[in-house]
Amino acid sequence: MSKAWKLFVVLSLAGCSLGVSDQQWKLADSYLQQGQHLRAVEEYSRIVNLEQKGPMAVKAQEQIALIYEQQLKDYPRAIRALRDVYRRAEDDPSRLKARAQIAKLYSDRMGDFMASAEEYEVIFKEFGDRFLSGPELYLAWAEALMEASRFDDAALRLSQFQTKFPGDKDGPKALFLLGQAQLAGRNYEVAIETFREIIRKFGGVEGYDAMVAESYYGLGMAFESKDELAQALEAFRSSLVTYPNPKVVELKIDRLLKRKKERRL
Repeated sequence: MSKAWKLFVVLSLAGCSLGVSDQQWKLADSYLQQGQHLRAVEEYSRIVNLEQKGPMAVKAQEQIALIYEQQLKDYPRAIRALRDVYRRAEDDPSRLKARAQIAKLYSDRMGDFMASAEEYEVIFKEFGDRFLSGPELYLAWAEALMEASRFDDAALRLSQFQTKFPGDKDGPKALFLLGQAQLAGRNYEVAIETFREIIRKFGGVEGYDAMVAESYYGLGMAFESKDELAQALEAFRSSLVTYPNPKVVELKIDRLLKRKKERRL
């Protein structure tokens, strides 16, 4: 007889002190500790079927999702389990948490950024930004949109971030991402203004050297795309001192110098 079943027998004999779901929970935990993940899922599922709704059913379904994600690496099943959490949960924080985890699984584990962005859109339609995690989720939504190549949508969300969450700790990051989204969306004039704003606000501020260097680089890319080579060169040279990978900038500068030389011939 396995350790888990011995425990079940003991718990059954002591049924007067524990409810059926409590017994199933201890049995499921025992299977989980032994590495019998599918058996653990079966026992947690029994709890869900017994309880249907309420905190214990939700907690058991969350455990199922966690096992599928972390132990079994079966992300579609983890997502299905989390959708069941969303359906069974009776409080907004639990429902929000489930949908946010689904969005994160799509982006971080499955690389499906379009699906991730759609999940974030549902979150904000249903819950708005009234929760403490609002800025974090809003930024994650914008990043998913960028990864899905929906640059104009990402720029819109990042602009809204500045308005909705003024003074947030991720404000500088959101502003930089806004510039990148505008650049990728070929909105060069507004990208130039955004990168200049970053340089103006954070140039010389401790802790922002890399972001300012990246902003000079983005500024150079925008000017180069507009075929304004002199200004592009100036921006690239400004980024060279603190850019994380100076060789990339050096190659850019060399290429632009060759282009300028060819024009004079």
